[in-house]
Amino acid sequence: MDMDFITLALGVLKTPQVIFITVLMIFFVSLANYVVKYKKRKKLIVKKSPPAPKPEKKEEPKNEEGAEDEEAEEA
Repeated sequence: MDMDFITLALGVLKTPQVIFITVLMIFFVSLANYVVKYKKRKKLIVKKSPPAPKPEKKEEPKNEEGAEDEEAEEA
């Protein structure tokens, strides 16, 4: 009687319909497990800091001597 049961069980498990349904169930269970455990990553909002202010070019005040030199060169 035990051999008849084992033979019957192996015969059922080897049928293409059972194999197809088993593979299909494994796929859906895996998909469901992925969906349940999926955690959506939060978008990181990267705040761009304003660019550092460029150092202002300081114009050197022309001293009177320099102004006189330029006037002399122009003449």
